[in-house]
Amino acid sequence: MIRGISLVARHEFVETVRTKSFLISLVLIPLLMSAGMFVPQWLSSHTSVIRNVAIVDLTEEARYGDMLAQEIKRVYARNALAEITSYVRAYAFPEFKTDQGLDPRQVPPLLLKRRSDFTDADADAFLNNGGLVWAMSIAAPFVKPGSPPPVLEPKTLRLVDVPDDLAKADLRGAPADYLRPWLTGERNITVPDSDKPETLSAVVLIQPDAAPVQPGSPSALGYAEPGQSVQIWSNGALPESLARRLPRAANVVFQKTELVAYAGDSEVLERMDYRAPLRTLDISAKDGRELTTADMIARILPRALSVMLIYFLYINMFMLMNNTMEEKSSRIIEVLVSSVTPNQLLIGKLLGSSLVALTMFAFSVGMFLAVILLAGGSDFVEFAGILLDVFSKQPILPALFVYFVLGYFLFAGIFLTLGAFCETSRDVQNMSTPMVLLMMVVPFVVWAVADDPNGSGAQLLSWMPFFGPFMMMARATSEPPMLDIVGSVLVQLFTIAVLLWASGKIFRIAVLSSGKPKVGQLIKLVRQGG
Repeated sequence: MIRGISLVARHEFVETVRTKSFLISLVLIPLLMSAGMFVPQWLSSHTSVIRNVAIVDLTEEARYGDMLAQEIKRVYARNALAEITSYVRAYAFPEFKTDQGLDPRQVPPLLLKRRSDFTDADADAFLNNGGLVWAMSIAAPFVKPGSPPPVLEPKTLRLVDVPDDLAKADLRGAPADYLRPWLTGERNITVPDSDKPETLSAVVLIQPDAAPVQPGSPSALGYAEPGQSVQIWSNGALPESLARRLPRAANVVFQKTELVAYAGDSEVLERMDYRAPLRTLDISAKDGRELTTADMIARILPRALSVMLIYFLYINMFMLMNNTMEEKSSRIIEVLVSSVTPNQLLIGKLLGSSLVALTMFAFSVGMFLAVILLAGGSDFVEFAGILLDVFSKQPILPALFVYFVLGYFLFAGIFLTLGAFCETSRDVQNMSTPMVLLMMVVPFVVWAVADDPNGSGAQLLSWMPFFGPFMMMARATSEPPMLDIVGSVLVQLFTIAVLLWASGKIFRIAVLSSGKPKVGQLIKLVRQGG
């Protein structure tokens, strides 16, 4: 019996992995996953269009224009500094690292910051001291030699001088007539770092009586009088990057102006950057332990992997049904049944197909991590390093293997039996629809409940057939009670045994029958023992 099962399992595994469709899927799945992460980044860096923006300040002494230009430049500076610090975290020498990130005793405070930590002073230092060259001079001593250079976010906004003809125009009364030729491309501008005429993408027009307004007032909600407003003119809808950045920068400038006027001292702006001396600690350690990015990833990762499990099961279930359908339609299955019993054929096909699924899953995860490490930017490399650290310290990989096998056998017996009744690809689609709908519901339910991994909802789902393996995977790092772990596994094993027993009885008839039976006939087959 064991020899017959092993022969069928070997046949199922070898014949599947030798097919072109499997080899293509093996390479295509991780490539598509990687492309989904890297292609947008590549397109952004290689195809980004630089938008030219001019600022026209008509207020007395032009008190807002320079401040607005500086605020817009600070956004780029903060993003660049964030990329540099991420780069250092990804490629720093081991002696400069701790579990929390970089070692504050050895690394300058600037390199310890993340995107939300950078102040106006940091951004101004970047802009006034040489930009990237200055930042890299600070970062270089802590980075391993041979590391790839940092990849900064491409500039999508360029501030340009107001054309002379436009500066002399009367933009107080009817600005549209004067701005239209420049914004539609009828008239072009010349910029120092471009060898061809350029078009203005937007003009920020600050009207003479523009001033800070109270929140909630009509003026703050877009209903200001023309002469008291900050107007952003463009040809059609603003590009997304400008639609976010320009209004935000204008609001910041007017908020700071009002704050300085109220306090009577510009030093108050420095006080805005003061922070609480926060630390986030985990009580599970004896004296408390600092929570890190790895802890946050360890909390979310199991949920993501549980969804990934369902995704891979979905792919392999269709492969299993199609293989069975093709063997039946080509009469190969009759040859197999002449050599082994139908039950041996069922178990062998399940074991062989499970090895195929594990191979595809392991290869895809490995390739995905390799692509991130070899081709990713600083953020991806840092994330991959944290991910590997989480895998080494948390019981995620053993849980992933156990619950993948349980989840696979929960669904595989049903899909294999359904495949034995299929004679065409249309039959495969029709008969698999109910199970596919169930598999689509599972990830939404698991993700919603897993935010409280030890709550009553999560515990209940852990004991339910079809939900248990994925719910327990989502709880892998939350230290669920041993009763839940053992009980969930036993419930799933019992469910698998019942399903395989029923599937074996139906499969025995289905492999040699033609046509699709009714539900009543299937129940009758199970009761009568096939």
